[in-house]
Amino acid sequence: MMRFLNEQKVFRISGIDWGGQPGKRRTVMVGSIGYPRHSIVEDRAEGRCRPGAFEKCLEGFNEAARETNTPTALMLFAETPDAIKAYLQKAVDLTPVPLLIDSPSAEVRLAGIKHAHEIGAGDRVIYNSIHAGTTVEELGLLQDSKVESAVLLAFNPADIGLKGKIYLLEDGGQLLPSGMIEMARRYGISKPLLDTAVMTVEQIAGSALRAITIAKAKWGLPSGCAMHNAVDSYVQRAGLGEDKSLYRYVDVSSATLPISAGADFVMYGPIEFSRRIFHAGAFADEMMSQAVMDL
Repeated sequence: MMRFLNEQKVFRISGIDWGGQPGKRRTVMVGSIGYPRHSIVEDRAEGRCRPGAFEKCLEGFNEAARETNTPTALMLFAETPDAIKAYLQKAVDLTPVPLLIDSPSAEVRLAGIKHAHEIGAGDRVIYNSIHAGTTVEELGLLQDSKVESAVLLAFNPADIGLKGKIYLLEDGGQLLPSGMIEMARRYGISKPLLDTAVMTVEQIAGSALRAITIAKAKWGLPSGCAMHNAVDSYVQRAGLGEDKSLYRYVDVSSATLPISAGADFVMYGPIEFSRRIFHAGAFADEMMSQAVMDL
């Protein structure tokens, strides 16, 4: 087990603490709603869901968090400005947790941040994400929005391994004029969250675990990942035949692995998985707490 010698930053966002020494705090579990092919969504352009479905998802999410005393956050995925506004409007009334604004489109992400401020939830949102392809124009608009927190995605397409992730954060990894952490701070991000970038098993997904440990040792910033992303590319999954339920156990294990690596947050995927993920995460947190008891 580990105890970091440098100061571990703790950022408070919408009542939830992100960061700290492993085993001395709970891990923030981040679930996703509105994600691609999410069955509750009837119209992806408008962000219209089946009647009562969004609310039912949030009810289960909130109840599982209370049941396990788990700190949580919610990732809102949308493909249009109208959709992100619709999801935000619902989410702010249904849960008090931090809200990650997620989209493949910068226009949508920025629209979400703007709308959050318009409805009085500007201090609850986290921009997801700043990455190697983020433009100066987007960064300038992000700075104008006054958002304080953003996820920094350490995916380096020129070097997908451990060193590529760390160098991207540290000095730009020959892709950016400066390190991503410095760049984010220069544009007003005072509460950066480091995502060590999990893609597929073939893209050395496991290196994200070691990157969490190194990032916390170097910068003391809240760090985590979405190991769930690698599960779909797990080769043995193709041989499950009719017994696809076994996939769920692999998925749960993917949520606990980062906790053992010292992660401050885990992006675990679909909100429907919340109850089993939160119980597994709570157990992992308890084991980490006992493991560092004398450190």
